[in-house]
Amino acid sequence: MASAFSVVAGLCLLALVLLTVADVVSRNVQGRSILGTVEISTVLLVAIAFLGLGAAEVTGKHVSVSLIEARLPHLGRLGLSALRALLLAGVGALLILGLTEVYLGAVERAETTNGVLGLATAPWKLILVISFLVFFILALWREVHQFFALRRGSSASGVKA
Repeated sequence: MASAFSVVAGLCLLALVLLTVADVVSRNVQGRSILGTVEISTVLLVAIAFLGLGAAEVTGKHVSVSLIEARLPHLGRLGLSALRALLLAGVGALLILGLTEVYLGAVERAETTNGVLGLATAPWKLILVISFLVFFILALWREVHQFFALRRGSSASGVKA
């Protein structure tokens, strides 16, 4: 799944680069921008960011800093792990429910972008829902695994999803 997310995000990034170069060339040669460049660029940037987020969580390559937590006693680390799991579950559920409502509303209204092209927004909103869902499920899984590893008394800083 991570490689699929990475490939699609990479293709979106390539498309964004090519579109940007083509737009710059068009502005310098023809004196005008390519129609819909801003709309397409915005959609591509959103897709790149959220597909990358899901891919990073799947592969365990997200940024993590534990300067304070590493200095806490075992019980403190266990408590923080439980708190993180609860926060991930709560925030994840709220975001997924909210994004799902936004996606269903976009489908129901046949929502499009406001620009010249009027691109459908539902497919991109579905990408957001899926990537956030994958991110939160894997992050929660990793944190629960971390919690149980801490309960056993072992360090699970390298827990894989």
